[in-house]
Amino acid sequence: MYYLAYFISFFIIAITSLNARAENSAKSDVNIAYELTNPLSNLQLIDIQWNHSHGLGLNNAGKDQTLQIAPKIKIDVSENWKTLTRVYINAAKLQNINGNNSYGLGPTQFETIFTPKADLETIFGIGPYLQVPGGQSGYYGSAQWGGGLRAVFVTMPKPWTFGLFTYQSWSLGGPVGSGTNSSLGTATTNTFSFWPFISYVTPRAWVFSLDTESSYNYDVRRTYNPINATVGKVIRIGETPFEFSIGARYNVSSYPETLQYPGTPRGWGARTQITFVMGK
Repeated sequence: MYYLAYFISFFIIAITSLNARAENSAKSDVNIAYELTNPLSNLQLIDIQWNHSHGLGLNNAGKDQTLQIAPKIKIDVSENWKTLTRVYINAAKLQNINGNNSYGLGPTQFETIFTPKADLETIFGIGPYLQVPGGQSGYYGSAQWGGGLRAVFVTMPKPWTFGLFTYQSWSLGGPVGSGTNSSLGTATTNTFSFWPFISYVTPRAWVFSLDTESSYNYDVRRTYNPINATVGKVIRIGETPFEFSIGARYNVSSYPETLQYPGTPRGWGARTQITFVMGK
């Protein structure tokens, strides 16, 4: 896909530009890299993430490519508190999933996290969450509305970052879709998610990260467990800092397929991400 070539091209530019970096900018790049590992930092940014997966549909023969665009905006609400609002816009391209080759928009998620302004090693945040269906086939994600709470806990003993990103979602209505006898609720939004993560930042602003994105669906009583391992680098193009990362993912367990839902991926996959830092 064209955006895969876009990501690879910019990643190559990032690597080839490292030798031209001045030593005095390296320190600030390390600080930015460290802040980027903290989902509760003051940084305002836009993430663009691409994932490639397989093992979908009948005989696990299908593949998909997903693109997620996620801006993050900070707003000060009082002397001691701020909000961090993110919108997750999702699109997918499907290949050979039960004979389906198509692309379309998936659900959009909204979250607003309330968190203290204090510059502490350990910090937390909590706030409301809403999922809006994409209005297209359930092949691109759940066709249900969902809502609930998200919470984030982070501790940062430099150069490490340890955290937990979790949320509870309840169905707010919408079609479930036709399922099999054993998995009627696969495409519902009645889920609990538990995402632990760990990152390490080097003195040259390299970032090594490991996380899971585990989700438990109450209706199907199954857990989806992808594990992601990435390596990234903060660089500058002009005066604007960017982080480029690339890595692998492995799906330990998956939701089953239904008649109108391809389930979740199986086996190995790939991930690439670009983060544009817009300011504080």
